[in-house]
Amino acid sequence: MIRDREVGIGILGLGNVGKGTLDIIDKKRAFIEEEIKPYRIKLTGFADLDIKRKPNNKQYASIFTTSAQQVIENPETKIIVEAIGGEYPAYDFIKNALENGKHVVTPNKEVVAKHGYELLQIAREKQVQFLFETSVGSAIPILGVISNILTSCPLDEISGILNGTTNYILDLMFEHNITQQEALKKAQEKGYAEADPSKDIMGIDALYKIFILSSLGFRARLDLEKIEYSGISDIIQEDVQLAKSLGYHIKLLASAIKKDGYLNIQVQPALVGQEDLLTKIHGADNGIRLYGESYGKLFFSGAGAGGMAGGSMIVSDIVRIIKQPQCFQYDYLLDSSNEVKVKKSGHEERIYFIRIKQNIKQFANIENNIVKNNLEKNKIIVENCTEITNENNELYSGMVTSLVEEDKLKNVLSEIKQQANSIEEIKFIKVYQNSIS
Repeated sequence: MIRDREVGIGILGLGNVGKGTLDIIDKKRAFIEEEIKPYRIKLTGFADLDIKRKPNNKQYASIFTTSAQQVIENPETKIIVEAIGGEYPAYDFIKNALENGKHVVTPNKEVVAKHGYELLQIAREKQVQFLFETSVGSAIPILGVISNILTSCPLDEISGILNGTTNYILDLMFEHNITQQEALKKAQEKGYAEADPSKDIMGIDALYKIFILSSLGFRARLDLEKIEYSGISDIIQEDVQLAKSLGYHIKLLASAIKKDGYLNIQVQPALVGQEDLLTKIHGADNGIRLYGESYGKLFFSGAGAGGMAGGSMIVSDIVRIIKQPQCFQYDYLLDSSNEVKVKKSGHEERIYFIRIKQNIKQFANIENNIVKNNLEKNKIIVENCTEITNENNELYSGMVTSLVEEDKLKNVLSEIKQQANSIEEIKFIKVYQNSIS
């Protein structure tokens, strides 16, 4: 319970999001305090190991420290904002703050995905709140929507673009016909990609986010280890250009579809039709599609990263805590009987894009003589196809199939690869179809 009229707030980490939170409190204090009357905000401490991040403001500089523990243990601090990032030591600080009866707000999707159930249990026991709206979608208030607003009927599907870094990279590859490495370098120069972008490129960042969305949206306990994921590391320039010729963009999509009591949750690259709203999500923005029987198709988009964007939702969580300090809404996530199984998707029929790399010297009309014949023999129809020759005189063919089970497609493509000496590589990517189209 918050008894004092001045609510003490401590911020751990003054990087982009921590600094953005501070800037919003500074610039919008009058508006915020109008929302939380009769309470007022009091900043009680900032912690960061980088002394260069000490605020220039003399008043704030006086409460800056390199010790997160000092901020947590300050008796005036009622709400902790953890904006350090990464699993450790962030997890330890959050746990310690909750155990000390402090409310906690964080954008840390890794900690929430890996330790969220445990931390929510502690929060419930200590009668405090643990909120993490900013962990998914940054400025898009998607967690609040699926937790508090869409309560008339169950969700059937959550899907979308949840990682701005990979979206920016794939956009550059599509628009400028450049390699992934060239696009990544530009993303790093713009500040959209970290010096080590592996969690983004490998799909891990999007995995954490779809896990959080699915847990809240489907009111379920899930096992993070059971979710399939892959990133964009294998997507090459030729994939993007072949897809473009066929009328598609390639996007890193995260999706969760509930069917027959199971959840099919995946993170993977997919071809998306150029008229789909998801292809209108550019740069570092995020786009999220929801579907439920009574409210139909809903689409949310906005800034998926950035200090001010993330800070805005952190402050919204702070306001929510001050207005409803004893509200705890995640009991369903702590009920072990509410566990939902994640089902693999190998037996579901989907449309696929097939890309074939050939040795042009041995080229023998692969599409007609071998590929199409084998596919049609197995009742898989080639709906559309195209080809390009790159600057290294390598031939790439791309084609889109009819509906087929993934396991069956793998077997057919393996046979084709064995029959044709000129084929150097065959790969396939799913073509996105939302479950309600």
